Amino acid sequence: MNIREFYDADPRRQTSEEVAFGYGWTTEDDKHSTYRLSWVADTGEAYIVREPHPGGILARYLDQLRVDQVDVRELLVEVLATTDRYTLEAALAGWPAVMPEKNSLQWARRQLAALSSANSSPSTTRPPSA
Repeated sequence: MNIREFYDADPRRQTSEEVAFGYGWTTEDDKHSTYRLSWVADTGEAYIVREPHPGGILARYLDQLRVDQVDVRELLVEVLATTDRYTLEAALAGWPAVMPEKNSLQWARRQLAALSSANSSPSTTRPPSA
């Protein structure tokens, strides 16, 4: 889904606080795009947005100057996990150092996939507090 469809699908996303976890994530198989990773407080969704740069990675700086902007339909969204902010921050600890590396989004995907595995495991349930 594109970014407009993402926000339209759940009204809570439109008014919620969001926390950014970087705007320059990359993948090996999509060299002409960067990804931004954010978390929506009201839904608990950690999501990425693919931002294509048809002129290559250097075109990202032209994008910031609003030169040759990408159509909103090309800003594709993928929800990677649903969790609370504390858990997400712990899973992504150290992300500013990792993000500039080649194929950095793979690291973020692994970190967030581990959250999904932990949340579905019966051993993650905690006993009630006394």
